[in-house]
Amino acid sequence: MAEAYEVERKLLAALKLNPHRYLDERELRERFGLAAAMGEATESAGDLERAVELLVMQGYRIDGDETRGWMLIGLPETFSRFELEEELRTTFLGRCMFTYRIIGSTNETARALAAGGVPDGTLLVAEEQTGGRGRRGSNWFSPAGGGIWASLVLRPGISARRLGSMGMLASLSICLGIEQLTGLKPSIKWPNDLFLDGRKLGGVLCEADWRAGKLQYLVLGFGLNVNVETFPERLAGNSISLSQAVGGSVHCTALLAEILLTLEEGYFQLLTDGFASFLPRVQVRDYLKGRQVLVELEDGSRLDGVASGIDENGALLVQERDSNRMRSVTSGHLVQY
Repeated sequence: MAEAYEVERKLLAALKLNPHRYLDERELRERFGLAAAMGEATESAGDLERAVELLVMQGYRIDGDETRGWMLIGLPETFSRFELEEELRTTFLGRCMFTYRIIGSTNETARALAAGGVPDGTLLVAEEQTGGRGRRGSNWFSPAGGGIWASLVLRPGISARRLGSMGMLASLSICLGIEQLTGLKPSIKWPNDLFLDGRKLGGVLCEADWRAGKLQYLVLGFGLNVNVETFPERLAGNSISLSQAVGGSVHCTALLAEILLTLEEGYFQLLTDGFASFLPRVQVRDYLKGRQVLVELEDGSRLDGVASGIDENGALLVQERDSNRMRSVTSGHLVQY
């Protein structure tokens, strides 16, 4: 994959080093190493023009032509593959990457790629989703340039009981990444939502493939409202974006890189030590703790009580209203909270 974009990477690096002047073909070939990247047998001018077009499609603003040369006049305002590759500080998360301008659902595509054998840590990111979804088939509003719409393919080899802790770790990592870049402190609403100022900021969706009781892969999807300016009427009262909270745009690429780094560090720790060491940081962000909740369980029954925290497997602890017995809910739907 890297070789396929070598011309674009070298061209972009050269333009960034010379932001206030035009670079012509000769200088790009001789001073900045594009000759080797393009190869002697290629049509250099055509290669450069195609590379410029690809960078423009990624959101870079470039002025010039074959006669004058080219000059970088602006960076992408939304997600860019090349910017993310430059920002990444991970060892395996995102090192295999698929990017899309528009997609139905990153999770659906990730499941297909995972079944085809893509490596652990593969990342899918889209500028826009037309069929983004949350738990129980709910639609997720994913407008172009409005946020981070991404999925990771993971192969952690954990038991079904520990699956909830993986989703909770992802939620915590997103919160920590946001706090690092913006100072904002979102809350975690079990099982998969992120809240800020009492409104929904994002969500996490874990989907696993099991065969004979063994985990084949886990698709960890997450949607985060970053620069959404306005929401549809049905969502406006209950949704919020980071840009609305801070009063200005937030750099999606830098934020995604920070989230991935935090998640990767936590992922290794989770596999080694379990989820217990993360509980204190989750508990202080627990949106439901102390609230009256009504949970619909997998068997259709309902549990009425007080949310009392998160356990070491990422399950919701509920003190039952009638008996005061503490119940651990690994999977369910919040009907009221």
